[in-house]
Amino acid sequence: MSTAALKTLFPASETTVRRPSAPSSNSSLRVVDPAQEDSFLVRLDRMTPGQRVRAYRSGAFSRAERARWACRYPEEVPTVNGEIEWIALTSADLD
Repeated sequence: MSTAALKTLFPASETTVRRPSAPSSNSSLRVVDPAQEDSFLVRLDRMTPGQRVRAYRSGAFSRAERARWACRYPEEVPTVNGEIEWIALTSADLD
């Protein structure tokens, strides 16, 4: 099929490829520095289970750090009705 025929079938507005915009400063997508990641995991491993729960509840962990903690130590993450606590607390349905 010729280019002209393709342009007739698919006008430019439908075929234009747009690059995604860069994440805004408010975006939850962040690039994690491997050294910083390793540092957090070392600190996490040095804590007792009780210290990790206290750190989470005091707000010391970022959202990404809470996720890493939940992956590494799933048995100690507090739950509400079987759901991870910080996820359950943002849900409207807590029966």
